[in-house]
Amino acid sequence: MSTPAARDTSLDDIRQEIDGIDDSILDLVARRLQASEKVRSHKSGNGSLVSSPIRPAREAMILRRLLERGGVPPELLVRLWRVILTSSTLFQAAVTLHIPRKLASQMGLRLRLRDHFGALPVEEYRDEAQALLQVNMNSGDICAVEAASAWADAFAEGGAGEARIIGVLPVLRTASVPEVLIFGHAQALATGDDETVIVSEGKLPRDFLPKPLWQLKSGSRRISSLPGFLSEHEAPLIGLVRSNAALGVKVAGRYPSPIEVSP
Repeated sequence: MSTPAARDTSLDDIRQEIDGIDDSILDLVARRLQASEKVRSHKSGNGSLVSSPIRPAREAMILRRLLERGGVPPELLVRLWRVILTSSTLFQAAVTLHIPRKLASQMGLRLRLRDHFGALPVEEYRDEAQALLQVNMNSGDICAVEAASAWADAFAEGGAGEARIIGVLPVLRTASVPEVLIFGHAQALATGDDETVIVSEGKLPRDFLPKPLWQLKSGSRRISSLPGFLSEHEAPLIGLVRSNAALGVKVAGRYPSPIEVSP
């Protein structure tokens, strides 16, 4: 039978091991931030920071790779790495998140934004159109709107400028339709598992393929999310646009698909 002194010694050893692990984690985080500084210097040299320091495709591939390794609960892993990724972004350039007041008033969505974007400063506006206008005028910033809100009219009328949907929340898929859409000027890059959002003035033809993953009404328009990293200049979208001019189809953006995790 172990004595109290032996048990205490064993517990002290475990605590010392934990302290050592914590020190190692801190050292690695510091190294990662130093690497982010190198990225900032590189981007400053080639001008790629001008549009946006955010890289949705890169961030998605990082999270997918780490989640495949396992060993850490998915929710914990995503929260930890979102803090690291956001800190890395802010090391490269200042970014402000613009949101409509209706979204800001919903505590669940506000907390989701905080978990994802961490210390990013947030500014609130009267409605979706005003929030989109800010990201139009500030190419390094981003805008978040509820997927089911009336953002599509302002977008179709040019209110977002060149900004497009670059991501959705939550990152871990919890339902067929995302809660929040993120607009920005980040370069759209395929990750191998992506979705394309289009805005139209009516329903898509019943025989159109691929079938939408989800559809919503937004203001006077409809939004549809299609599987794949699609271009309006290639099939199947080019055929849809040419054969259905009255629909006024516009590509609202492309984003990495939310990550599926086993229960």
